[in-house]
Amino acid sequence: MMNYRSITAFIMIGWALLAPAQGNQFCQVLDSVEANNATLVALRREAEARKLENHTGITLADPEVAMKRMWEGAEQTGNMMELSVSQSVDLSTALGKRKAVARQKDRLVDEEYRSMRIDVLLEAKLVCIDWVYYNALAAELDRRLAYAHQVVEAEKRRLDSGDTDMLSYNNVLLSLSALQAERARVDMEKTLLATRLAYLNGGRQLPFDSAEYAPELLPDNFEQWYEEAMAHSPALAVMREERETRRSELSLSKTLHLPTISGTYIHERHLTGERSQGFAIGVNVPLWANKNQVRSARAALSAAEARETDAQLQVHAYMLEGYERVRGLQQTAALYHCALDEANNSAMLARAMEEGLISVLEYLQGLELYYDYLDRSLSADRDYYRALAELESWRL
Repeated sequence: MMNYRSITAFIMIGWALLAPAQGNQFCQVLDSVEANNATLVALRREAEARKLENHTGITLADPEVAMKRMWEGAEQTGNMMELSVSQSVDLSTALGKRKAVARQKDRLVDEEYRSMRIDVLLEAKLVCIDWVYYNALAAELDRRLAYAHQVVEAEKRRLDSGDTDMLSYNNVLLSLSALQAERARVDMEKTLLATRLAYLNGGRQLPFDSAEYAPELLPDNFEQWYEEAMAHSPALAVMREERETRRSELSLSKTLHLPTISGTYIHERHLTGERSQGFAIGVNVPLWANKNQVRSARAALSAAEARETDAQLQVHAYMLEGYERVRGLQQTAALYHCALDEANNSAMLARAMEEGLISVLEYLQGLELYYDYLDRSLSADRDYYRALAELESWRL
């Protein structure tokens, strides 16, 4: 008897045969959504604006040019004109601390955009997974409807010849009506998904006709998979960059206690023709203006480190729980596929009814059991791929 692992491997090998075509269609949809999604377009522009803002005010102060004209007393002749050029130097800027903070903030902006980008692409991928499910369900319902019409026609001939009664004929009619109603519901769901995908694609319709998933497998080695997931987790990346930003700001705040040096070149000219020039140096000592800045920056860094630790614990719990859940759904889907391959009774039921071995009601009951199991198999596939997409959204 095959165990869960061998069953899963057997089914997944079959699914893998369809990987290239289906995977390309999924990738095409995600690429289009990334390029056209209105939210992502706005976020990219906002990220550019934030980066420009990060690099504003990190250069030396603008030089100051002043001109002065002085009138002398009546006992003297002429007047004096003075031209001065001043430049102040902030040591935190000269040491590159402000640029380091700006670059770190840029990395934080990139990670925040990546996190929001993943949210949008995950939503698009989940819509595609649901669409695959309804496409597969629609194809299955079409097969059932075609066969149900044949059964109704055959039962009508039997009714006309007196080989059956109206009750049996009505049962097959009701079964056909139920299938038609379910098929109409599936069409409605597909229309809603098409509308949602068009919205995610910036209002542009996207064709998607796949009835098979792009096969994806969860690795057996949890620790190796977990290390990769932690290294690429968008939530942890944002926390990590926020912590480094606070660390850079702390380093900057320490340099703000250093004095600001200013130099001034002075050129004087008297109307008598005499000229004089010189140089003045000033020092601005920040005794009170930056009070508590270092303590505030250190507290912000401590808070960022605490948030990062909390995020690591949350992500670990989420990954561990999600990993076990996806593994269970993978095994469930594989078991459904294996059972359907080994226990397809639809043909035998039809033959038994035609030979009069079972009644129409017994036939419909047996067929309903098989159809219910097949529907459960389709739902299990969708549940597995949705859970895996959410768990491995960091790969998007």
